[in-house]
Amino acid sequence: MFVPETTSRPPEGMVMPQTEQLVFTILTQIPFAYLAFIALRNLFKGNATCLLFSIGGIIASSFEPFVDVLGFCYFPREGNWIIFEWMNRPIPLFVPTTYGWYVGGIGYWFWTMFEEDGTTQRDIWGMWLKSWISNLILEYPALYMGVYTYYGYQPFTIGGFPLWFPAINAIAPMVGASLVHVMGPHLKGVARIAILPLISSSFAIAHGIAGWPMWIALSTDLGYQVTYPAALGTLSLLVTAVWCMSKQFPEAGSVKLETKSRL
Repeated sequence: MFVPETTSRPPEGMVMPQTEQLVFTILTQIPFAYLAFIALRNLFKGNATCLLFSIGGIIASSFEPFVDVLGFCYFPREGNWIIFEWMNRPIPLFVPTTYGWYVGGIGYWFWTMFEEDGTTQRDIWGMWLKSWISNLILEYPALYMGVYTYYGYQPFTIGGFPLWFPAINAIAPMVGASLVHVMGPHLKGVARIAILPLISSSFAIAHGIAGWPMWIALSTDLGYQVTYPAALGTLSLLVTAVWCMSKQFPEAGSVKLETKSRL
């Protein structure tokens, strides 16, 4: 998994700070609590869509160790309130619920926008930007608190945060919303349970779409002359992915002929 004497090894001696971990855990539960309220309120009204998005987002967190190993992100073991672990990567308690509201909750919000008749291709690019900014707001405090870190020859790093990583994270809710939107006519009755695998896979799909150039470049340990071009390759894949997702909708100013019904 790690090659000795290369940047593929995470930093040694890092300890999860307890007060900062507590603060970040509490802060990340606030949006999830709000999402849970909406999900349960809708469920009582007979609509389980938000709940399924939320649970799917939680399940999506199971892919976190994979992107951490491949993308050179590290949660320290010592002091970590571990909720699960594989690939020798301990994942903190706050991660599943954070995925619940980021991948699931934002995905649900985007899906409701996708279902609106007035949504255009231009709106999809705006969603990517909003999702990207949301990820920056989420992760920068944790980085400054020392809750986790990125390592290796990370390109386009500002304040310890390689900006290619949140750019990929940002399309995960869009991928989930797109899958449910496209499959919407078939997700009626019991078939709505298919929302779970669609959303739980969206994070892995997003990183599989655009992360692989960076994964390869980081693993070579050949320096920034390799990782910066790879980051540009990742950006081109992201732009292509957003462009493809935007084609579900008409261009700005055109009229959408079909009318969609909410799940």
